[in-house]
Amino acid sequence: MILGWWESRQLIIMALRGGTKQSSPVLFTKNQPLLSMTNPIIPFYQSTGKVVVRSDGFHQYDSEGKQYTDFDSGVWCVNLGHNHSGINRVLQEQMNISVHHGYKFRNLLSEHLSEKLLGLNNLSGGQSVFLSSGSEVVNLSITLAKHLTGRNRILKTDNSYLSAYGHGQISDQNTGLQTVKMNDIEALSQIDFREFAAYVFEPGTSFGLIRFPDPDFVELIARKAREAGCFLIADEVTTGLGRTGKWFGYQHYNIQPDMVVCGKAMGNGYPVSSLSVSAEIARQFEKSQFRYAQSHQNDPLGCAVALEVIRIFGESGIIRHCHETGCYFREKLEGLKNRFPGKIADVRARGLMLAAELVADIDGESISNRLFDDGFVVGFKQNVLRFMPPLTITNKETDLLVDALERNLSAL
Repeated sequence: MILGWWESRQLIIMALRGGTKQSSPVLFTKNQPLLSMTNPIIPFYQSTGKVVVRSDGFHQYDSEGKQYTDFDSGVWCVNLGHNHSGINRVLQEQMNISVHHGYKFRNLLSEHLSEKLLGLNNLSGGQSVFLSSGSEVVNLSITLAKHLTGRNRILKTDNSYLSAYGHGQISDQNTGLQTVKMNDIEALSQIDFREFAAYVFEPGTSFGLIRFPDPDFVELIARKAREAGCFLIADEVTTGLGRTGKWFGYQHYNIQPDMVVCGKAMGNGYPVSSLSVSAEIARQFEKSQFRYAQSHQNDPLGCAVALEVIRIFGESGIIRHCHETGCYFREKLEGLKNRFPGKIADVRARGLMLAAELVADIDGESISNRLFDDGFVVGFKQNVLRFMPPLTITNKETDLLVDALERNLSAL
């Protein structure tokens, strides 16, 4: 017999009440499976088939009781760790007050959150808006740039991922999106920045490969863009909120964005995102407004969560911890590279945004799958192993992962 959703949920809850921080109960039995053989979910991504029943800190647990250490933070979202008690408390409290209110009202939570973000990004006198996902705010920032400049072209760096759809989607049909090769300063001389509404800058290319542009390259683009009236948009959906060892990834460069977009870690797993703009852009928009018809703008629940995330970041020292732990992690990966020079081609890192690129003749996907079997969730693309754990990760977990990676490399 296949259990219905309510029975499955109740079984999980009852079992978890007997669970501990170190273990998860076994929820599958041969006679009473929780899932049908046919998956009713559209497969837009490839899963392992394992069923997660609980997440806590940097660990996740499947229905068979196995523990996994999450070195990918879900989809790079839970910088403070899964199931954070402080964020859960705020969620529960705010749900009993107001979740969503529509277009007729202001709410203080969104305005407080805007002030916090404007202060953190040196955008005094600017304004913000809050949506639900990174793709939404990236697209809105580009829409705003095109509207204010009257230009239709957008510049980005290769390997940057902007959005799942719309202006930022990587598609042959998106003819207004032009790419420049990272760190190719000579190529910049061939670009007429007067034709572009904005340069969308991702401070660390999270599109699987983890690459960081050189300061000279970024700062030259920023200068050329500013001289040509082309806006500089910092895409902090992945790099924001401490991931690189600073509040925001662009702060590793001597630049000041006109717009900053955030998502993912801003809600620590809850869907909330932000677009913050300079005072000058706010003044221009006041003179030339347009309506943006998206249902979930400035919802108080998402804003309450984001305010709590920012409060924790400001008071906990977690950004310093990220920097220190990231340095340790990088040293361990560099040590593996030195031991296996014929297997690891490169190590790249900034904070807790790290990659180990394997040489071409190594089956990286097999290594990634073996690490999963060993209880470690890591990212993988184009023979690059990606490590972006919750910023709460400790050196103990890093050592366990590196030991497992060493065993798997030695077995090749």
